[in-house]
Amino acid sequence: MKLRTKFSPAECRTRLVSATDLGGLSLSWNGPSDARKVLGDFHGATFRLHTARYYTNSFAPFFYGRMTACDNGTLIEGQFRMNPLARLLTVFWFAFVGIFAAAPLIVPMSKQPGTMVGPNTLYLALGCCLVLGIGLVVFGQWLGRGEKKVVLEFLKNSLEASSQDGIQ
Repeated sequence: MKLRTKFSPAECRTRLVSATDLGGLSLSWNGPSDARKVLGDFHGATFRLHTARYYTNSFAPFFYGRMTACDNGTLIEGQFRMNPLARLLTVFWFAFVGIFAAAPLIVPMSKQPGTMVGPNTLYLALGCCLVLGIGLVVFGQWLGRGEKKVVLEFLKNSLEASSQDGIQ
């Protein structure tokens, strides 16, 4: 996704920093204030934005963006992705399921002494783990279904930006 604004990268950063809760540190019993619905983390020309929520959703979309100077303004390029830690844990989860599904094919269970679990039980448990992993990701993304629109509107309004997806 690409947005273009007439402001310089420094002005864009200043506008975004002033309109967000930095680092998502809005910790209080009442949750984040209504005035600051978007939380941000800024490192030079790169930044991460996500919406404030009253619950934990590791699979919600985060906007990872970069500001670059261009003709008479700034080009903001970015994409929505899951939190990197959630992505890493999801990879480990599915790798675990894959390894334990492939292990009995490599070394048949009948040749493993002392095996208390039959192949049907093992594959039923692995199937449940697979369904649970997919279900968690899908449910988390469903909970965050409107968050992309909120962050995109926030960027457009804060920076007076227009969509430039056709620019290469």
